[in-house]
Amino acid sequence: MPKKLPSDVQNSIKALLENGVDPAVIGKRVGVHRNTVNRYANKWIHDRIRKRGGRPSIVAESTRRYIKRQVITGCLKTAKDVQMKLEELGHPMSYQSAINILHSVVIYAEIKKKKPLLTEKHKKARLAWAKKHQYWTVHDWRRVIFSDETKINIWGSALRRKVYFLKLFYSL
Repeated sequence: MPKKLPSDVQNSIKALLENGVDPAVIGKRVGVHRNTVNRYANKWIHDRIRKRGGRPSIVAESTRRYIKRQVITGCLKTAKDVQMKLEELGHPMSYQSAINILHSVVIYAEIKKKKPLLTEKHKKARLAWAKKHQYWTVHDWRRVIFSDETKINIWGSALRRKVYFLKLFYSL
């Protein structure tokens, strides 16, 4: 357990904290480490607001809200569109940074489904067809010509589309 600071030092730390002085500056003024100042601050002031770490964003909150509205209304459909729009607004950035901006306003992409999911009606119709043809012989099946021509891509999907959605509506 570290030694307690003298009461006059504690009082000066408390006064400087209440005036909004940075803990590192207080530590230099009083002659203690900034971690000591932070420890006392956490003890005395329970709802204090600390600075967020990291690099400040170049995109203002109002611009983020504007981009979010444009994506929701359908004016901007892809992250590339968002990147181009941000460049028009004077914020040149990479494609990944544009995706990060979308994530910051809770908009995420997912690959669009090519076909809708089967409904109960579809499932019942499939089951009925299967039961009807359950006892067919090989000779019966040879008389059938299946004519659905399906394109199969060996190297992945030719047209993968992404759909952007608000995560709030799709939370589990």
